[in-house]
Amino acid sequence: MMAMQNGKRRSDRILDASYLEGLDGLDEERLRAMREECEEEEGVLSYERSLIHSRLSILEAEQARRADGGPSKSLIDRLPEILAGQGPTTHRGSFPKLEAPAIYETPRRRVEKLVNDDTLARLPELPDEELRSIIDTLEATESEVSAARHSIQVVLDRLIEELGRRLAPRT
Repeated sequence: MMAMQNGKRRSDRILDASYLEGLDGLDEERLRAMREECEEEEGVLSYERSLIHSRLSILEAEQARRADGGPSKSLIDRLPEILAGQGPTTHRGSFPKLEAPAIYETPRRRVEKLVNDDTLARLPELPDEELRSIIDTLEATESEVSAARHSIQVVLDRLIEELGRRLAPRT
């Protein structure tokens, strides 16, 4: 959901029906560039989902603490325990990219607009309704991001399929 070109976000361009038109007429270099663009966008969306999941875990842990009537320990003290339950990240059967794209700043800012550090710092004082509202907003955003990521993966799969078709030995 980054990188504007001609007034369109990169994800919008990738998801436009015209993006995959005429694949058989494109050279391998162009197909590879399109694949890399999709992989990068999918990586950005995965990163954004991870940020959302981390914040959801923190907020849901606070919600559970309140429901159980547990003591109000500092977030810093509870953070390792909260985030330990998130599990490993998964990849779509491809090798994960080891370098982070420079465009990761945008999803971080988007998530911080939903739940900023000040909100986390005053988490024990947040009214239950506000806490629930923030969780609802994050869950809705996570659904949006997941749907966009899935759609990008469909396009990416089509590009990989086309490249594979070209590279497959002919019999």
